[in-house]
Amino acid sequence: MTESLAFRYLIVNHVPLGRCASPQHLRVGAMWMHDLRAQRDALRAVGAELIVACPLVDELRVEKSGSFDLIEVDLAAEGFSFVPLPYYESLKGWWKTRHTARAMLAQAIVNADVVHLGDGAHPIPYDAIAWDLARHYGKKIVWVYDGADVLPRLVEHAESRRNALARAAWRYLIRQRERSSRAHVREAELVFAHNAAVVQRFADAWGPHCHFFDRSFVTDDVLIGAAELDARCAELRDRRRPLRLVAAGRQIRIKGTDQVLRAMASARAQGTELELEVFGDGEDLPAFRELARELGLADRVRFLGSVPYGRELFDHLRRSQVMMITNLTPEISRNVLLAMALGLPILGYRNAGTDELLSKSGAGVLTPPGDVEALARAMIHAAQDRESLVDQARGGRAVAGEKTLEGCHRERARLVGELVRASASATAAADQRSNVQRSKKPSRM
Repeated sequence: MTESLAFRYLIVNHVPLGRCASPQHLRVGAMWMHDLRAQRDALRAVGAELIVACPLVDELRVEKSGSFDLIEVDLAAEGFSFVPLPYYESLKGWWKTRHTARAMLAQAIVNADVVHLGDGAHPIPYDAIAWDLARHYGKKIVWVYDGADVLPRLVEHAESRRNALARAAWRYLIRQRERSSRAHVREAELVFAHNAAVVQRFADAWGPHCHFFDRSFVTDDVLIGAAELDARCAELRDRRRPLRLVAAGRQIRIKGTDQVLRAMASARAQGTELELEVFGDGEDLPAFRELARELGLADRVRFLGSVPYGRELFDHLRRSQVMMITNLTPEISRNVLLAMALGLPILGYRNAGTDELLSKSGAGVLTPPGDVEALARAMIHAAQDRESLVDQARGGRAVAGEKTLEGCHRERARLVGELVRASASATAAADQRSNVQRSKKPSRM
C-alpha cells in the first residue's frame, strides 16, 4: 500500500447514468461500472477518494450508456460520490444547459484536488468549461482520451449536414475544438491516451507528461487459462468444419458489418466454408439482415441480438474461432483485447487506434479499410492456414495478460499519486523557504 495522500480525484465524464424507481439506486452501463470500480480501487491504493460527475437522465437507453447492457447499482455502496450534471445531445441543448452545468461543475471542482477531463462528448464536451474552472481554482488536471479520436466522427457529422451554413458552423467548431485539445495536451499536468491516433494527431504537443495505454476492458478473471488455450488451438487446427467467425458491437454502418457480409460472400463463392454470428443491435441491423439474404448467406449467418457484456457474452464468443473487427473510424474497439484474452485470432481492417498493438502481438491479420476483396482474401487464407491462427491465438493471449483493466488503472493511479506527492513536496519546500526568509527579517523595536 502506498502511503496515504488523502486527496480527492474528480472524473468529469459525458456518459450518463439513469434514475431508477428507488431513489437510492441508479441505472448504469455495465462496462462503465466495471471501469469505475477498477478506477476506484486503484485510486484508493494511492490514497484518493473518487468523485464522479456525469449526466443524470430519467430513462437511460443502452446505446447511450457506453456499454452493451444496463445494471442497477447503489452508488452509496460502491464507495464513491456522484455529482449529477445536465444532459444534452445538440448545440441547442448545450446552450440551454450551459449555465446550470457550469454551476454544478464549479461546485464539484472546488471540492477536488485533481480533475480528470477528456474530449469525448458530442457536440461540445463539458470540459470546454471545466478546464477553465479547474485552472481558476488551482486544481491539477489529468487530460484523458479514453477511446475514440472524436474529431474524425465530428468531421463526418459536419459533412453530412445539408445546409451549407450548418456545415460551415460545424467546421468552425471542429477547428476550435482541435486547437483547444492541442493546448490541453500541452498544458495538462498529466495526459493519458488510449488511442494511438490521438498520439499521432497531437505529436507536436506530446511530452514527458503524456502517457499511452492500450485500452482494455479485460479483467483478470476473463483471461482464459493454459488448458483452455491449448484446447482452442486444437480446435483451430480442425478443418473438418467451416471456420466460425463472429462480429460483436453496435450494428451501425461505421462498424463495417455489411462489408464483413460482402467479404464472406466473396470468399464462399471461391470455395471457402465460413459461418458468422453477429451480436448487437443498432439502427442498421435490419439492413444487414436484408443484405445477408440478398447475398445468399441466410443459412450461414445468425443475428443473435444484444447479449449483456459479461459471462454470457464471453461464453458465446468462446464458441467462435475468429473475431471480425472492421471499424471504419479511428477508435479503440473493446473487442480487440477481449478477443485476445479469449484466444480468438482477429481479422479486420487497419485502424490507427489499435494497429500497433496488433502488430506487436501478432494477434491477427489486418487489411486496408473498405477493401472488401482484401478482407475476403484474408478470410480464405485464415481458413486454409490454420497454424497461423494458432500462432495468433497464442500471441494475443500472451499480450492480453499484460494489459488488463485493473493493471491499466493501477499504472494510471500510480502516476497520479506521484503527481500529487511531487506537488505536495514542492508546496512544503516553498513554505519552508518562506518561513526561513521571514525569520531572517530583523524585528522592529
